[in-house]
Amino acid sequence: MGTIKCNDLCKNYRQKKVLDNINLTIEEGKIYGLIGRNGAGKTTLLSIISAQNPASSGDVTLDG
Repeated sequence: MGTIKCNDLCKNYRQKKVLDNINLTIEEGKIYGLIGRNGAGKTTLLSIISAQNPASSGDVTLDG
């Protein structure tokens, strides 16, 4: 698969900022977990990474 990188990822729903400048690197062959309370943006982050939901700003890359 490769390395997934999120650079300055932001997502807004109207006036509510759900994700604010997320920088994340997910490396191949490792196991990761997302921990947070309800409404923290976990599902939003995963939907942006999987291209189901567009980011308001920033970018997600696979192997550069």
